[in-house]
Amino acid sequence: MLIKNLTLTNFRVYEGTNSFDLTPFKRCGKPSPIILFGGLNGAGKTSILSGVRLALYGRLSLGPAVSQKRYENYLLESIHHSRETNRSPSTASIEVTFTYAKLGTESLYYVKRHWERRRAGVKETLIIEQDGRAIKSLSYDQAQNFLNELIPSGVSDLFFFDGEKISELADDTGGAALEQSIKKLLGLDIVERLASDLSVLKRNITKRSSVEAIQAEIETQNTILETKRHQIEQVRKEKNTVNAQRSEVKSQIAQLQKAIDARGGHFSASRQDLDAELSRLQSQKQMLTAQINGLISDAAPLALAPGLCQVTKAQIEQDLEAQTANQKIALLRSYSAQLSQKLSAALPSEAMAVVSKELDAILSQNISSKPNHLVHDVTPMQASHLLSTFEYAQKQAADLAQTFQSLDDVERALDEIGVTLARAPDDLLIADDFKELQHLQQQIGRLDAKLEALKVSGREIANSAVEIARKLDRLYEHAAKTSDQKRMLDYISNAGGLLKEFVDQTAKAKIRELEAQFTECFSKLARKDDMQLRLVIDAKTFQIQLLSMSGRPIAKDELSAGEKQIFAISLLEALAKTSGRQLPMIVDTPLGRLDSRHRSNLIENYFPIASHQMIILSTDTEVDESFYAELAPNISRAYWLEYDAKIGATRASKGYFWKIREAC
Repeated sequence: MLIKNLTLTNFRVYEGTNSFDLTPFKRCGKPSPIILFGGLNGAGKTSILSGVRLALYGRLSLGPAVSQKRYENYLLESIHHSRETNRSPSTASIEVTFTYAKLGTESLYYVKRHWERRRAGVKETLIIEQDGRAIKSLSYDQAQNFLNELIPSGVSDLFFFDGEKISELADDTGGAALEQSIKKLLGLDIVERLASDLSVLKRNITKRSSVEAIQAEIETQNTILETKRHQIEQVRKEKNTVNAQRSEVKSQIAQLQKAIDARGGHFSASRQDLDAELSRLQSQKQMLTAQINGLISDAAPLALAPGLCQVTKAQIEQDLEAQTANQKIALLRSYSAQLSQKLSAALPSEAMAVVSKELDAILSQNISSKPNHLVHDVTPMQASHLLSTFEYAQKQAADLAQTFQSLDDVERALDEIGVTLARAPDDLLIADDFKELQHLQQQIGRLDAKLEALKVSGREIANSAVEIARKLDRLYEHAAKTSDQKRMLDYISNAGGLLKEFVDQTAKAKIRELEAQFTECFSKLARKDDMQLRLVIDAKTFQIQLLSMSGRPIAKDELSAGEKQIFAISLLEALAKTSGRQLPMIVDTPLGRLDSRHRSNLIENYFPIASHQMIILSTDTEVDESFYAELAPNISRAYWLEYDAKIGATRASKGYFWKIREAC
């Protein structure tokens, strides 16, 4: 695909007809793919991106859950309003001319989306031409579906994006959205649709060849299933409506909150919370003070003399050993006296004298004449209590230090709350705003409750539908066994299994290719001091995991803001390369959150080679004079968007800020 021309008529800040030639050309035989738009904030850069998306996708360009009413209001608000005349024209339009190759044949397409203000609302017209001839006999919905099939919205999101989209992708970890994007980019959605169509064909063939009894049951269950599908669709529509209402209320809350914050309301809005937090912290301070007093009055002070505790502990253990030794000495003396008494009655005096002498000698060799000296005459139970008290004192000392630290934290928090409360304005000055804000928040609560009820209802209906579908599958299987077309049904079943395996294997292969492309893209765009990353994608869940080159898992929070931006851009480039689709890229303010070295890498290694057509919407601080000089050999055309505040409109000139006189 190559966008050749974009024309905006009375669209947003563009007054009258503004046409932009977006066709890149070659310089000295080398492609120069970059079309550069420069302008300050509010000059209409984002309107270029919004205009292309609106022309191609209509209401879908605002999101999947936008109501028709909100879309019509958006169209009315997009009609240019002149400050000079204080009037607005009744019509506006966007025209896009592009080439697109389908099945090897390139065609030139012209799309014009025109809308007109009416009393009852808006009348919108969509015109599509192919190779200079209008595609007739298409209703508005059919024409829109034609564009959606030509360039699916899910695919274009990866080629037409702004800085917010990059930030969104930088914080996302994959899942259903990434799965759909990858499958659409690889064409696997068509294969899955074929598998679904084969399943429908199988049911239809089985239905025609079933016996009458089974056929009647199938008819009944199909009727019930169709009713369930209708109910699910109704719930889905109600959810979309409630989501749209919720978005409107959230927008009003954001505007009101901004006004409150501008008057210091962000302090007052949290006064009650701060008062509650102040009371909680004061109670916590009292509790911590009581804990400190309790610890100080217990064993904790012993920890102030660790040397004394250690010496006392050693002496108590030595005294216990001495007590045991003294008890053994006393016991031996007692046994010796008893033995002498018994032997003296049985032996002659001469023999007894010899025995007594030998006993005394034995005793003198094994025991000392004096008992061991005791410093602390304590019982083993008393000693155990003292030793455990020393250990408990150490634990209480650690608890005391932690409690003192907690008390410091609480006192610091009390000081901060005091400062914050001092800044809060008088609640009476913004009471009405807070009342309105509370009312809007209550609306959000009611809408959330309604959404939850719809979700519960939807799940119940869906579960019931799943059970009916399973019952139908069993009926079809039973009918297929008695069908004369069983062989055809077997072929369909086998084909369905092969298609599923094909999707799984292809997805795995392409995911591996995507992982390799990401590693190459990231290493090309990252600075030398950035964390080197490689990507692992689960082929079933499409969840993303980041790994260092050594294989260590890396959480997104470990990445710097610049690394997250480079990660997102690398993933977008890797998806584009893996898909093999030749689509232009439109990037709005891509460099605002990057430092100069990351910007230089993008300018050198991304913009000139990422696509055959790279439309960049930039401010003078993003692509400044030095970066412009680096990009210059790859720039085919440049436009300067200058907003005139007096007339409230943007003038477009060829060139770029300081290069305004050098027309491209």
